[in-house]
Amino acid sequence: MFLDFSAETIPYMSIITSILFSISLIFFGWSSIKSRSIKNFQFLISLFIGLYIIGELFEIKQISAFLSLPDGLGSQIHAGATIFLTIVIWMRLYYSQKSIKSLEDTPRDGN
Repeated sequence: MFLDFSAETIPYMSIITSILFSISLIFFGWSSIKSRSIKNFQFLISLFIGLYIIGELFEIKQISAFLSLPDGLGSQIHAGATIFLTIVIWMRLYYSQKSIKSLEDTPRDGN
C-alpha cells in the first residue's frame, strides 16, 4: 500500500487524526464518567486528549483562518498537553513509589 504525503493530503490527515482522537476521547470520557471520580487516570487522560484535540483543530488551516488565530498556537497547545501528561505520569509514579515504601515499612503479622 502506497501512502501519498503530498501537500494536498496533509490537511485531510489532520482531520482524520482529529476524528481518531475524538473517538478515544469518547472512550476515556465514558469510562471516567462511569467511575465518577475526577482523580482517576481515565479522567486525566481525557483532559490530555481534549487538550490535544483542541491543538489539532487549531492547526487545521481552514479553522485557524476562520477564527483568525495566530500561527503556532496549535503547536503550543500540543506542547502544553504533553507537559500536562508528563506531570500526571510523574505524580502517579511518585505517589505509587511512596505507597509501596509505606507498605514495606509496615510490620508483618505472624512473623
